[in-house]
Amino acid sequence: MDSFEQFIDKKRSKLPNRSYEAKYPEHITIIKNLLKECHEKRTSTMWSLYSYRSIAEYMYYGLEMQEMSIEGLRKAISRIAKDNNLEL
Repeated sequence: MDSFEQFIDKKRSKLPNRSYEAKYPEHITIIKNLLKECHEKRTSTMWSLYSYRSIAEYMYYGLEMQEMSIEGLRKAISRIAKDNNLEL
C-alpha cells in the first residue's frame, strides 16, 4: 500500500480529463475537422444546430464511434475545441 503522499503525487502527475484524447488520438483530427466545418456553417440561419452535442451525436450514431457516451464525447470535443482555439 502506498502512503497518502505517494497517492497524492500519482494523482498530481496524471493528465486531468484527457483519457479520451490519450486512448483515441486518431479521432482528434476528425473532431478538429468537424469543428472547423461548424465554424464555417455557423453563419447560416440554423447556426444553433452546429454544436458540440451535434458533433458528438454524429460521431456516435453516424460514424459509430461508440467508445463512450454522447455526453462524454461532448465533453471531450469541448476540451479539444478549447485546446485548439476552435470553441463554438
